[in-house]
Amino acid sequence: MKKLFYSSLILGLMLTVQFAFAQERVVSGKVTNSKGAPLPGATVLVKGTTSGAFAKSDGKYKVTVPANGKVLVFKMVGMKTKEVALSNSDNVDVSLQDDATRSEDVVVTAIGIEQQKRSLTYATQEVKGSALSQSKEANIVGGLAGKIAGVQVTNSTGAAGGSSYIRIRGASSITGDNQPLFVIDGIPIDNSQLNTEDGLAGVAYSNRAVDINPDDIESVNVLKGAAATSLYGIRAASGAIIITTKKGLSSSNVGRMSATFSTSLGIDQVNKLPELQTKFSQGRDGQIGSPVAAATQRPRSWGAALDTLRWVADPTWIWDKNGRIVGKSDPAAANGAQVTPYDNLGDFFRTGYTTTNSFSLSGGNTASSFFLSLSNMSQSGVTPKNTFERTTLRLSGDHAFSNELKVSGSVNYTKSGGTRIQQGSNISGVMLGLLRTPITFDNANGVDGAVNSEAYQFADGRQRTYRGFAGFDNPYWVVNNTPFTDDVNRVVAYAQADYTPADWISVMYRVGQDFYSDRRKQIYAVNSNSYVAGRIIEDQYFNSDITSDLIVTLRKEFDQDLKGSLILGQNMYSKSLENLYATGDDLVIPGFYNMSNASTLTPGQSLTQKRTSALYADGRLEYKNYLYLNATLRNEWSTTLPEANNSFMFGSGSLGLVLSELMGPSEEINFLKLRASYALVGKDAPIYATQTLFTKAGVADGWTNGITFPFNGSAGFQMSGTLGAADLKPEMKSEVEIGLEGRLFNNTVTFDVNYYDNTSTDQIFAVPTAASSGYTSKLMNAGSIKNSGIEIQLGTRLFDMDGFTADLNINWAKNTSEVVSLAEGVENIYINGFTGAQIRAVAGKPYGTIFGGKWARDSVSGKRIIGANGYPVVSSEEGELGNINPDWIAGSRLTLGYNGLTVSALLDIKSGGVMWNGTRGALVNYGMAKETENRGALQVFDGVRQVNGAWVTNDTAVALSQAWYLGNGGGFGAQAEDFVEDAGYIRLRELTVAYDLPSTMLEGSMLSRIGLSFTARNLWLSTNYKGIDPETSLIGNGNGQGMDYFQFPNTKSYVFSVSLGF
Repeated sequence: MKKLFYSSLILGLMLTVQFAFAQERVVSGKVTNSKGAPLPGATVLVKGTTSGAFAKSDGKYKVTVPANGKVLVFKMVGMKTKEVALSNSDNVDVSLQDDATRSEDVVVTAIGIEQQKRSLTYATQEVKGSALSQSKEANIVGGLAGKIAGVQVTNSTGAAGGSSYIRIRGASSITGDNQPLFVIDGIPIDNSQLNTEDGLAGVAYSNRAVDINPDDIESVNVLKGAAATSLYGIRAASGAIIITTKKGLSSSNVGRMSATFSTSLGIDQVNKLPELQTKFSQGRDGQIGSPVAAATQRPRSWGAALDTLRWVADPTWIWDKNGRIVGKSDPAAANGAQVTPYDNLGDFFRTGYTTTNSFSLSGGNTASSFFLSLSNMSQSGVTPKNTFERTTLRLSGDHAFSNELKVSGSVNYTKSGGTRIQQGSNISGVMLGLLRTPITFDNANGVDGAVNSEAYQFADGRQRTYRGFAGFDNPYWVVNNTPFTDDVNRVVAYAQADYTPADWISVMYRVGQDFYSDRRKQIYAVNSNSYVAGRIIEDQYFNSDITSDLIVTLRKEFDQDLKGSLILGQNMYSKSLENLYATGDDLVIPGFYNMSNASTLTPGQSLTQKRTSALYADGRLEYKNYLYLNATLRNEWSTTLPEANNSFMFGSGSLGLVLSELMGPSEEINFLKLRASYALVGKDAPIYATQTLFTKAGVADGWTNGITFPFNGSAGFQMSGTLGAADLKPEMKSEVEIGLEGRLFNNTVTFDVNYYDNTSTDQIFAVPTAASSGYTSKLMNAGSIKNSGIEIQLGTRLFDMDGFTADLNINWAKNTSEVVSLAEGVENIYINGFTGAQIRAVAGKPYGTIFGGKWARDSVSGKRIIGANGYPVVSSEEGELGNINPDWIAGSRLTLGYNGLTVSALLDIKSGGVMWNGTRGALVNYGMAKETENRGALQVFDGVRQVNGAWVTNDTAVALSQAWYLGNGGGFGAQAEDFVEDAGYIRLRELTVAYDLPSTMLEGSMLSRIGLSFTARNLWLSTNYKGIDPETSLIGNGNGQGMDYFQFPNTKSYVFSVSLGF
């Protein structure tokens, strides 16, 4: 009986399952637009069930329809949703129509608010994550170059892990931070570039946006003006970069899971180097020099012509394997070989490689979704021993407990760091030693200096350099014996809860933290010329940013024509940055780089903390889908301001008028909107600006090691030379913005034009004071700065025929800045620079004007004055040498597509703007610049000279002598005018060829996509600048861009990629 029961039960279950399967069926078809073009990514749902599918790249789909499925629902962003009742047919082809009310992209704006672009009343511009991932830039800031109107990006160096600087609409603070706020999924993150405590450790540090994995990014929306960023308050006074990351599949794609894997190999090469002379030896006054010659004969290359020199074999000569150099008239030169120039510069740089591997997995059901990604990027730079590596692990997810309550969150862990090499103005700077090395000295000594110590070190441990045992370090000594390593561990995490008890109200609470530790170690081996006895520097930074927002959103439809919303919010922000450091000098055991091996230890510690809180409101009204009004208000409290002034309020008012709705239907004008806004945004003071501080005492001259306390067991502190101000007020920035955007000719032409005018007042900076006060300066609210400009975006589909498409997108921007005023009696404020050339803020001049020594000129003709000796005369007063800001910047992308093949080219153009080429100036003085090959030649300098009291055109020929180049004709003379050069350029920023294999080739496999691509970056560069790539910055991410002094050159890259979808 029991057997019969079980047999009947099993038979019944089998029949039930068989019947259930018999009721399921597979429906397939194709989703297209009104023109018949496929709509890849369109969602196909079986109404009333959890079954669904995506349309593939050719628009085709397959979906399993359960027994109770009667209707298919087709959805696509920007298209009208369509429902189709199922019949007996298993093939359903659908054409979706454009939805004029939804065709605007949904963009993420301030505090994470999602809005249709149609309703925005201020300027923004979005870049899709695919465009950033396609560029294969390690730093996402560099990936934005040339893509956003009004955004200027400078990749400060070509070193692996180097920083990228970004600025929107010019500088709005004279000495404060002028970079925008970075926000990831609603959480502001740190993008600072922390410089080491020791001034000589001039490596190319990273800005912390380098920790972001570009493959995790869904989109980047740039908020340019004050109206767009007012809700973010003081941290976004210079704009905001809103990053939205990829999320798990939506609840409509229940049970579906997808995975991606991509791998790429990048080949990096130096793209531009200074030209050096190849005809004259080390020495002075035409005489041969050597590492052991008299002190005056060693440093420079004003020696003999190479065609007069011979190598002579000499077993006792330890400086060159080819032998000792003598003049060809020397008896020992009879059998000597002709001296030929060493190519120290060309031999030093290598081919760099960048490998990237990324994996992601995402899925979801009706209530939950998740996204998991893992990525590793590894760089070996074009400079030997320069490396950078980044590994990221990210997990995000969300879960709906009910229709009213949803929670979401994300955790992102990044480990980054590498080995960095000295650059810039210091004795151990690679480029400084490399470019100054005479062509008759082989830095590598005939071997591979990257791995063989014979290049840079003698058997007794002493360093081998062209100046003997002193002067600048041999570049190979630097890369092997003065490494700088850093190890960053970073966690960015947030949790968010959304509660919507009714359609008219929702409550959101979000809290997030950005925490990282940065451990650094700088080594100077014994016999390094910076620290002959050796030095170790250990740095540890601990940074924490905690942000929380409580937001209540109220919605109201007053009638069918008028609706509105009101957002009420509260924000808390806390920042802490701690630095623990120690310096160990005079190493007992060479090669043992541990603090216990140092004879003298100098510890230090610093802690900076601040906190802000804010209440804010955002009100919006929409009338008949054509009039949009928006007003914001925010009150901020900051601990960096005195109690009497630490509460301040600002806000914005803006409107958008959709003119096309008023004009009625038009085949030519599909959409046209006018925008106008006024905004006021505040900015607090630097941390501890209200107090006069005591700091660790020290004495330094900017070149040698100096003395730092504690010294010989004695502690020492000194009062800061800057007097704190207990009456500081916040800086305030006001801005007017007017814009017009539209789509024309069946949406084939798009444009967006903006005009803005902003003024920042009550600027906080150190104002010089009388020495009798006991201080050198005092912090004050003094001065204002103004920016105005135009931004233009233009996009057009040039043609679309038989599967072949061509799109052209152009952005163009011009910004004009002016320092309106400074403190009374203050002529200028130093921003950055050297003794000969400085970037200063001067009232009535553009922000970023270079000042320095210049040629005397006739007041009437403006021509250079030539002295009685035939040489130009230097003015007795310094003067303006140029403006580092470009006249305008532009980017132009042409994209061609055909059946899965895409070819895209991005031109990046910078017109005007100057840069101080201090590298060239120094090389002229050292006799290494290409232009010094004409030494001794006669030249008539352009200008006028005085004859019998009248100015006449100069016709006196004089020799371009050593004395001229060592004096006013070189970079260490009294003038810097000759070395301030045009820094404009046209570059092919990106060239990409990508191909997606047809989906038909993948049918029956586990793969949903195979993509192949090739990307070249900086493939071509046209510039009048005589140095390295003019996209460079000596100071990294600080104010005062436009200084070039022995930085690493930039690179061009070739990247091959494969991506798979599952």
